[in-house]
Amino acid sequence: MKAGSPKKPEGIQLGELRGLYRSPQGPAGVPVVMLHGYGGDERSMWIFGQGMPEIHPVYSFRALYPAQEGGFRWHVGRRWPPPPSEVLDPAIDAMRKATAAIDAPHGILWVGFSQGAALAFHCAGSGLPTAGVACLAGYLPESPTAPPDRLPVFWSHGVQDDRVPFAFALEGAQALRDAGADVDFCQADVGHKLSAGCQRALWTWMERFASRA
Repeated sequence: MKAGSPKKPEGIQLGELRGLYRSPQGPAGVPVVMLHGYGGDERSMWIFGQGMPEIHPVYSFRALYPAQEGGFRWHVGRRWPPPPSEVLDPAIDAMRKATAAIDAPHGILWVGFSQGAALAFHCAGSGLPTAGVACLAGYLPESPTAPPDRLPVFWSHGVQDDRVPFAFALEGAQALRDAGADVDFCQADVGHKLSAGCQRALWTWMERFASRA
């Protein structure tokens, strides 16, 4: 799969969610839905979307609620420690309506950063069409919904993360394994971000989804 598309994303509105969309080149692979973290928007995730293999249709949505410091957030209430998964239910409802317009016979690859990763896990556990979840510097919500059986998960986390502690990430990844998920874990000596090495590992992990289109 070739990485690095010259195509520019276009604005879209699916249901109540605004966002950006990049069409695939050639036969379409598994659709990718990117979910930004607290204080971000649909443009925040496009640094990852630019490098996505060209076969994937790529969507990046803006969260429902304004964040206090600017940008947007996926739920209201406390940010940390992780709130219960139920606070993400309004976002799940909006995502269910939006993704109904996406052609995804083999599921969606959810790619979430920080708070967006918590939503990605809740999407998978709430029965939305799911091929896999990529968690970038993210976390599981409190009392998470059970993941689908043998859910493919890529989890990238910085050892120096001062927002989502690395130990919390290790515990979350192990909890997913205990629940039957297939977890690939990439760690790097960085903070609350995706390292270059883990980004390359993410692209490699995504290769399995080309043949499932």
